[in-house]
Amino acid sequence: MPAAARREAFEMAFPRALVAQKARGREETVNEHLVKLLAFDVPEATRAVWRKELARHFRFLAALRVKPGASRIPARDWWTWLYADPFEDNEAGYTAGLIALNADDFARNGRGVDAVADRIRAFHAAMILRLEAGEAGEDLIPF
Repeated sequence: MPAAARREAFEMAFPRALVAQKARGREETVNEHLVKLLAFDVPEATRAVWRKELARHFRFLAALRVKPGASRIPARDWWTWLYADPFEDNEAGYTAGLIALNADDFARNGRGVDAVADRIRAFHAAMILRLEAGEAGEDLIPF
């Protein structure tokens, strides 16, 4: 069986509150990896590791379903859990904070905080549609 077919068969159904907890538990890592990919100049091997970890998180998230009936999660919930709640209408502030967490470890590139925040918002806008469809959207992780 091809890898893509195995991924589609992987589903996990939980009560809505547990699904929310599982998604929210990955939010900080997902957003920190996005910030690192967008805000820092690092060797391609390091970038590849971050992309691989993001892909793994999104495969996990895409497999989540809500009991009863194992229904998919609507885009509005993905948006709330992964973007709206953590960024709390302070996209630049949260992004700057995530950049600061890693500033001692990696060299900054020339992309400003607002540009990084804009790219993260656009990424999430596209990714939530994929997650709503039960897809990992790995092809959306180009940076």
